[in-house]
Amino acid sequence: MGESIGGVMETTKTGVLSRPSRARLQTKGGAGRRWRAQRGVAALEFALVLPLLLAVLLGIVEVGFMLYDKAVITNASRAAVRQAVAFGETASGAAAYMPVASATAVATSGLSSALISPRASSGVSVTVTMCTSSSSCTTNTPCSASGQSLTVAVSYPFTGLNLGTSTILGSTANPLASATNNLLTLNASTTMNCE
Repeated sequence: MGESIGGVMETTKTGVLSRPSRARLQTKGGAGRRWRAQRGVAALEFALVLPLLLAVLLGIVEVGFMLYDKAVITNASRAAVRQAVAFGETASGAAAYMPVASATAVATSGLSSALISPRASSGVSVTVTMCTSSSSCTTNTPCSASGQSLTVAVSYPFTGLNLGTSTILGSTANPLASATNNLLTLNASTTMNCE
């Protein structure tokens, strides 16, 4: 009988045993090699795409934090101006409006606990502007009469996640961390008429 290659013998239509062709053996063994090679290519592609996917994911999270902080400072300015334009009465019945320091305290009171950024309330500035007409405005002046408009503006330097500010072996992990720190300032202002 014939010699077998790899322990496999083939049978032809006539029933005679013959050696398998080398092309067939290479095809059978080649499929396994191609699969292993494809598995390596998939791992390489994943390794190349993973940093891009992580950057996109962290960018989405960062934009979400920024929009949340913007909503927080907008609500702070709205709450401050609402309380500043509402008047009370003194014992004699005269109108009494909230002083500028109290309106500023209302605007900044909840920011330290509500903002997401690591240094939540550092750098927050509040400006109170009272206008008697469209051309006559004074800063840091409370309402004095009904019909005047009062604007409370809140400004906040957004710091974000600050990823990459740590040091690894004496050098910063992100060389752009100092350049991108406080790159974006969020502003919100609300205007209401004094009652």
